[in-house]
Amino acid sequence: LKFRTTAMEEFLDFVLRRLAAHPDEVFITHAAVEGRDVFTVQARRTDLPKIIGKRGQTIHAIRSLLAAGAAKHGGRVQLVVPD
Repeated sequence: LKFRTTAMEEFLDFVLRRLAAHPDEVFITHAAVEGRDVFTVQARRTDLPKIIGKRGQTIHAIRSLLAAGAAKHGGRVQLVVPD
């Protein structure tokens, strides 16, 4: 399970840093909560609209990819982008 978590975190890091105008200010934290992996994204406020996308399409696509990867290994994942 640790490998899967590391791979998901690397995927998130790769994608989110390329979306952000200030990639050095994108931080991802991980916690295991009630049998699921919870990733929390912190970024500069001005980068959040690019990460979320119009009507949430970008963040929804990222969440879908994470969920598919987790399900392949029998896990569950949640991606949190605080306001």
